[in-house]
Amino acid sequence: MDDVALDRPFPLARPFTFDDPTPTVLDAGRLRALRNTGLLALGRHPALDAITRLAARATDSPTALVSLIDAERQVFPSRHGWTDDLADVTRETPLALSFCKYVVANDAPLVVEDARVHPTLATSPGTLEGGAVAYAGVPLHDPCGHVLGALCVTDVVPRQWSEQHLEGLRDLATAAETKIALRLSTREIELDRERLMHVLDGAANTMVVIAAADGVITTMNEQAAELLGHEASAFVGSATLLDLAALADPTVPKAARGEAQDWTVATADDGPRVVSVRTSTLLDGVGDVEGYVVIGDDVSAHRQAEQVLRDTVSRQAEAVRRLEALEVARNDFIATASHELRTPVTSINGFTELLAEGIVGELTPPQRDLVARIGRNSRRLLHLIEDLLNLTRLDATVPDVRTDVAVGPLALRAWESIQPELAARDLETALEVSAGDVVVQGDPVQLERALLNLLTNAVKFTPDGGAVALSVLPHEAGVMFEVADTGRGIAADEQAHVYEPFFRTRDTHEKAVPGSGVGLTVVKRVVDAHGGQVLLDSEVGRGTTVRVVLPVD
Repeated sequence: MDDVALDRPFPLARPFTFDDPTPTVLDAGRLRALRNTGLLALGRHPALDAITRLAARATDSPTALVSLIDAERQVFPSRHGWTDDLADVTRETPLALSFCKYVVANDAPLVVEDARVHPTLATSPGTLEGGAVAYAGVPLHDPCGHVLGALCVTDVVPRQWSEQHLEGLRDLATAAETKIALRLSTREIELDRERLMHVLDGAANTMVVIAAADGVITTMNEQAAELLGHEASAFVGSATLLDLAALADPTVPKAARGEAQDWTVATADDGPRVVSVRTSTLLDGVGDVEGYVVIGDDVSAHRQAEQVLRDTVSRQAEAVRRLEALEVARNDFIATASHELRTPVTSINGFTELLAEGIVGELTPPQRDLVARIGRNSRRLLHLIEDLLNLTRLDATVPDVRTDVAVGPLALRAWESIQPELAARDLETALEVSAGDVVVQGDPVQLERALLNLLTNAVKFTPDGGAVALSVLPHEAGVMFEVADTGRGIAADEQAHVYEPFFRTRDTHEKAVPGSGVGLTVVKRVVDAHGGQVLLDSEVGRGTTVRVVLPVD
């Protein structure tokens, strides 16, 4: 127990002090991180109750607490060992009664066997008024490293805390930090969705409706509800696009093919309104429908005056610009939703493998073909989700994994992963590993993901009959991975933007090539985190070569 403090014969990484903890407690960044958890005003948190219950049992203590240290108080989102009546009264206590504030100030565990004889704590209000005699607490952090409070156990009689007690307390503190991190992640997803709805609701006179593949409406902005004369709750989650179109004349099918169409909607106050509607179909990587986006503008006044006014073109251009802004917001929403998609997609993939293995009986050839298609599509979707989640993680924190990584096996694993996609294509391939014995320091999972993204892009954007090559070569700065293809290439004026999140080239938009636009973003951020460099050499019609240079430490 290298970093356990006080009253035990354990050496400290640094001296534990009982100096005034106020500067640390009042640190603005720490307090902001504490409030971002939402735990100060939440009341009891059931997900943490199991941890305090286990902490009490593991240390044979009558009381266990998750204590969050605010500016002038300590708040207990979880507690075990008090009666219900007492727990309600003491959901929080003044900071003067707190031992946990010293854990926060030192960012280190505090262990006290008998506070009544402690040189500092003997006169503390926590001892004199709070009745705490024995105490053991370990710090709790948020994902950015801010000390939020402590997981602690107390007793009203002197205690000798064993190393096993303290190890168990520290392990449970790690579990509590995980719960806090999950809560922060969930809150961020909720905030992202609220931001998206603010963007959609701020699009004046523009109706935005998003539907799933079966046509069921999942999102509708305020303008759409107002335009149609119904509350959004009457549509979202139950109504379909056909129900929506039933309020207008004509109906959806023509617009579903991507053609602009006027809807005439009857209103009680202003008379009929003309809404110019375009429905975009969202496709997955193999061309299957994933959903629909309906964008509509109230053009009643324009239609009435179009015989004498010739500014329709400029107005439509403005509508296109608004649509592009909404497309960016939609991509942000999809990235956020990916967090919730990974678990069910992983489950689909797992059960598909079980079906293919005949776990519920031998499959017929048609059944095996269908199962194989489900498997391919679920793996493709899982790869996309992993890219989006990796981008989110890289935005939140820079990886600091430092492990010996042999570049030869790393390249071979990435090359092996791309073989199923190469098997379905007519491409000439080449693999050269001239620096296979080189070892770099880094995160093997992130590096393999970055290399796989480069290979996936090369295969995706190279027509049949072309070539894709992977080389691992010595470099004056360390080692270089080179992925080259003879594909479409990237226009010179777009190359500076290819590392931006969700950026897609004009060519991919025009040819409706599936993709999220985050592959090269993930590559750039992973390589930057490893102190490396990404070099792009591309020419339209001739192909692209991406070189990743990593230092050898």
